[in-house]
Amino acid sequence: MSATASAPAFSILIAENQNENRALLDRRLRALDGATLDIDGCVDAEDAMRRLQGKRYDLVFVGHDLPPVGGLDLLEKIRQHHPECAVVMTAAGGSEQSAVSAMKRGAIDYMTQKDLQQADFGRVLRRVVEIRDLVNQNMELRQVNQMKNEFIANVSHELRTPLTVVIGYANTLRDGGLGAVNEAQQKALTSVIERAEGLLGTLNNILRIREVHEGRKPMLLKPTDLRALTQERLDRASKDLARKRLRARAQLGASAVWVAADASRLAEVIDNLLSNAAKFSPSGGEIDARLEAVNGRARLSISDRGPGVAPEILPHVFERFFAANQGPTREYPGLGLGLPLSKDVVERHGGRIWLESAGAGAGTTAKLELPLCAEDAPAAVVDDAGLSRKKSVLIVEDNADLVEVLMLFLAGVSGNLAISSARSGFEALEKIKDESPSLVILDVVMPGMDGFEMLSRLRRLPDGERVPVLVLTGYSDAAERARAAGAREVLLKPFDKNVFVKTVLRLLQEPAR
Repeated sequence: MSATASAPAFSILIAENQNENRALLDRRLRALDGATLDIDGCVDAEDAMRRLQGKRYDLVFVGHDLPPVGGLDLLEKIRQHHPECAVVMTAAGGSEQSAVSAMKRGAIDYMTQKDLQQADFGRVLRRVVEIRDLVNQNMELRQVNQMKNEFIANVSHELRTPLTVVIGYANTLRDGGLGAVNEAQQKALTSVIERAEGLLGTLNNILRIREVHEGRKPMLLKPTDLRALTQERLDRASKDLARKRLRARAQLGASAVWVAADASRLAEVIDNLLSNAAKFSPSGGEIDARLEAVNGRARLSISDRGPGVAPEILPHVFERFFAANQGPTREYPGLGLGLPLSKDVVERHGGRIWLESAGAGAGTTAKLELPLCAEDAPAAVVDDAGLSRKKSVLIVEDNADLVEVLMLFLAGVSGNLAISSARSGFEALEKIKDESPSLVILDVVMPGMDGFEMLSRLRRLPDGERVPVLVLTGYSDAAERARAAGAREVLLKPFDKNVFVKTVLRLLQEPAR
């Protein structure tokens, strides 16, 4: 690097047990001009991790054969716990496969002893500067995002007070509290109140989205009669329905339907579904509300006779602000917050919510399911810790068609089941670190790292981080090998859907070993 008035400073750790490589690196780095270097060295991975915990390093050179766990394992730990740190893997000889493995795990370069003798370390340090700049930019973006959230919250709070005053005075005027008003004035005041209440509802939703982003407040779930709650919300919505000349048909049954719920939050969900049904229904149409018990769960369905939802849009309707992305010519107003908030509330109740529609002109049915409970069931508090126990399944398979089939098999099994996928063993290991899935469904034939190598790596995880694995294979001789390598269960392709689903549910319910 060429000399500058203010030389850049770098903190570097050389974790290399090969004395010749360590000495060569130290000598060549110290010979660089135009940079201030603080260089430390160690000869094993444990010492390297202790140093990383006590000091911030910009660059770490990791020996491929570093004892006791090997350089690749140390590389993975550095990328997990110190993502701001750049890593270069070094080796005495090395191979193309080793280099690919290191780069896939996040190394910025792979150097053999020959490379160390002729490498341009000035270029390496320039890449470190680029990485450092990216880290700083990401921190700035996080700060900007935090400022944005605080700004939205402050504006929302500031608007709520004057809106409350506007609504209060308008109601007083409309009701004749400040003198008689004629029919035209009553109509105008009613419109003012409706629009102000709609804006207030939007502000409340924005604040709730912020709460979801920053951490949910605990909810107290108590036995609640869903039939009575739904009827109450239908009665409350009657004015809005009458305004569009809509008729609500309720089929709620004759007896109570008990679910464990935070009544006020669940009421908001029902209000949202009724509001959506009214918004998309043609004037003079009908809305159906149906409540039934299905396999130990209460199912509430709210249907409209509106334009329906196109199949390609259905997967996105629960994304935040999705409706806001439909362009300035869209027919129906709204920020797209109601369904995402409803999904969050329902899932915290241990239930699930979804939409069904046959497409254009077929109308839409919103359905939510909640577990039934006894009328005298004890109350329970649900917070973020309880929510984090939601079951998750990671499908590791490079065949996209098979991934889609497996997801279809698991779709609808449980509202508390999250499904994700990875196309390779390397990607899967990263997701396992980040997501801590409850179960891994693994194919044994994959490019780069096969299923047996991945099973071997999973077995080396600490006891508390091990994940049960269901192996899928088309080779009968691979079944015993997979079990020996640590698979909890093996299914031979092709397999029956019901057998697959039952196996997955059983593995999810088994205690960890």
